[in-house]
Amino acid sequence: MRTITKHVVEAMNRGDIDAFFDVLSEDAVFFPPNEPAKCGEELREFMSDFLDQYAVHFDRYVDEEIEVVGELAVNHYSYRWTVAAKSGGEAGAAEGHGIRILKQQADGAWKITHEMWSSYRAQE
Repeated sequence: MRTITKHVVEAMNRGDIDAFFDVLSEDAVFFPPNEPAKCGEELREFMSDFLDQYAVHFDRYVDEEIEVVGELAVNHYSYRWTVAAKSGGEAGAAEGHGIRILKQQADGAWKITHEMWSSYRAQE
């Protein structure tokens, strides 16, 4: 599971949408804050647009808890990141928590199937 976390953080920090999607199941569903659920092509467009517009840097990303039951796993995490518009302007920091559900694939690899997170302005 921690390999998935490392992969997600590195892909987001690089702005690499293809690497990000490498660890998502084909039917992954995301529940971003203040947005409708995203899946399929809509999820790819949502994440691509975000990474096209913003440079992301995770200052902290911690797996708080991982519970594995059979072929499913639940991962509670916390994070702190800095996001800056690529068009310029001041970067903003935010913190949050999330829940990620993963499913073990037939080849033994784990993939993210669902993710939900909250975000709030970081305390400076």
